[in-house]
Amino acid sequence: MLWFLLLPQLASGSVCADAVERQLAAWHAGSEVLKTPGGPLGGSVYRIATDELGVWITFHRPRGLDTTSLFLTKANETVRLDFGPSCEPIPITTPSAAIPRDAFTDDDLKQLLARQDRVVVYLWSPHLPLSAEGYAEIVAAASTVGIALAAVVDASAERSFVRRVADEYEIPADATRPTRSIELLFRDLAVHTPSILVFANKTVSAPLPGYRNRAAYTTHLESIFEPVNDPLE
Repeated sequence: MLWFLLLPQLASGSVCADAVERQLAAWHAGSEVLKTPGGPLGGSVYRIATDELGVWITFHRPRGLDTTSLFLTKANETVRLDFGPSCEPIPITTPSAAIPRDAFTDDDLKQLLARQDRVVVYLWSPHLPLSAEGYAEIVAAASTVGIALAAVVDASAERSFVRRVADEYEIPADATRPTRSIELLFRDLAVHTPSILVFANKTVSAPLPGYRNRAAYTTHLESIFEPVNDPLE
């Protein structure tokens, strides 16, 4: 999918439109584009999925400036390209912070999706009691619907506190791994805790933030997998 088909409102008027489009193609930009708040610099910011899980592109065009920045983010680094008047950016590479040995990474997500057709990921935090309480609810709902569950914890939470809260709420050790997945981050799983994302048949749901009981989670999961009736049938 070409860049000008994805983001036509941004392509128009940019002196580097061709160069940006070529770079997006070289980075294997896909057709899935998510709008992102402009942040302190303002302008237009989009996240673009690539053809590889865990590798994302960020597109930024500041308001009122004829420049475009692209960022390629993956597990170990982020590469930045700033397209100015010359349209020949010099790559700036920033290494990622060290990944804890027990972290849940994109490799873990890939392996899980290779084994399971349907997966729900649950993000929780020890700092929010309902978040910890929700673990038992999503376990029950996933079991009812017949979907694999991966529970991960907010990476910013202090590990000893995570273990203490996990013991209190009887959350097993394999559900206390800090998330360091680029895929989950760029798909807004961390918009709130708790939140869930559902992967099914090579598609991904929007995140569902906030605590739910098992009945509400079950209803939500079933609605995702409910077959759509063809009006022509």
